[in-house]
Amino acid sequence: MENTRYKILLIEDDKVDQKAFKRLVKEEKLPYDCTIAGSVSEAKSILASERFDVVIVDYLLGDGTAFDILDSVKDTPPIFVTGAGNEEIAVKAWKAGAYDYLIKDVERNYLKAVPITVENAVKHKKTEEELRLLSGAIMNTDDSVYITNMENKIIFVNRAFCESYRYKEEDIVGKDSNILWIGKPQSERTRSVFQIVGGAWEVGFYHKRKDGSVFPVSLSRSIIRDSNGNEVAVVGVARDISERLLVEDELRTKSLELEGRNQLKSELAIAVCHQLMTLIAEFKNIISDAMRGTLGEIGWELHNNLKLAVRNIDKVRGIISDFLAISQIDAGKMKLELTELSLGSVVSEVIEALSPLAAEKDIELESFMPDSELVIEADRDKIVRVLTNLVSNAIKTVPPNGHIGVRVKDIGSEIAVEVQDDGPSIESNEINKIFNRLDQIREHLRYGKEEGLALGLLIAKELLETHGGCIWAESGDGQGNNFCFTLPKSGVQEEVSTAAKAGERGCEDCTQQ
Repeated sequence: MENTRYKILLIEDDKVDQKAFKRLVKEEKLPYDCTIAGSVSEAKSILASERFDVVIVDYLLGDGTAFDILDSVKDTPPIFVTGAGNEEIAVKAWKAGAYDYLIKDVERNYLKAVPITVENAVKHKKTEEELRLLSGAIMNTDDSVYITNMENKIIFVNRAFCESYRYKEEDIVGKDSNILWIGKPQSERTRSVFQIVGGAWEVGFYHKRKDGSVFPVSLSRSIIRDSNGNEVAVVGVARDISERLLVEDELRTKSLELEGRNQLKSELAIAVCHQLMTLIAEFKNIISDAMRGTLGEIGWELHNNLKLAVRNIDKVRGIISDFLAISQIDAGKMKLELTELSLGSVVSEVIEALSPLAAEKDIELESFMPDSELVIEADRDKIVRVLTNLVSNAIKTVPPNGHIGVRVKDIGSEIAVEVQDDGPSIESNEINKIFNRLDQIREHLRYGKEEGLALGLLIAKELLETHGGCIWAESGDGQGNNFCFTLPKSGVQEEVSTAAKAGERGCEDCTQQ
């Protein structure tokens, strides 16, 4: 502070005292830029336009007293000068805001104390400003700050602390800081994380609010020491990390999900390759067997073999198509070409296409439609594929001479479709696995030599979900299964026959069956 100069305002109406002050500054070479006012009014005028580091003011002035200028000095530290015997005035001045006071004596020895008093006043002002700045920063920071003494009693909390911990300042000051901690040992379950940071330490723990609710905080702790190096207080800074943990959990979940999808894609690719190799081998054997036969033998056998080969080719196409569909869905590249379509026409198309396959097993395949035309907004090809997969699955599992029914219902804002069969009931513990892609693929990898890779139900589920629908399965007691799905309805066009209009109640009963 050797090169620092101070602006000093001396308010003194005694000309001799003014000269004595000037002489002190000159002789002692004090770094002061002095301005002198001889009255209260003159001082007020100067203070209105200039700022000073220190104001030195005599108590008794010609037009008032030093108290008259206290409001004008604002945040500048004032030093009162009083005559001997006016100690009571000096104490009153100190209480009113004066930084210090000097007792004027006849020999003017009080001037010797001016340099140290001014220096201390400036330092005090600087310290106050720093404390004010620090206090403002602490009070307005978003982190919760609390200070305890060495007996662990809370002596200060900021605004953020009161908001986070839901205490009023008067409720928490004086309490033991252990009141903030949950009453059980920290463990991995409470996500405790220790991290050494320089000379301080940082901990991630759970703290407790006034209402008993628990929340995670990142906590740093620092020791405050006095000028002699003695520990006098502890500052704790806590940050609510609830949102950060939620983000971390979400990222972890997404990472695991992505890892699972990558694993699933690899397993699916392996399953597809195995299936394709099996079908290609079968196709090769069929052609080889046909080529080994004589011309007389080739006729009928070749017809049957080629028919089987065509079916295998269809299987290959189906598997590749299913794999591509799953890949598109996983990559978010499945595009829907939405159009308004009649679900009745879709059902009729699927029933007609699969009737020959059902006839080979003497399975009765029929549909039940309501009298009203049910219109949905969907991708026609994909809805056809959903129904084809469900009905094909039923044909595959239903024994010869069985029955399969496709029933469509209007259920308000949605349309429900049921594919009912009288085949062997699916065991209850297997129902939840039907639409689980990972379970189905792993099941195939385990028994792939005996069973084909069937992704039809999985594709149906994912295609329906892309349309905003859902699918589930129900099983009877010993016999019969029901695969159900719903789709949002874009509109219902009533085309009720004359007979239906005459018997409206009968129509409702039919729809509800």
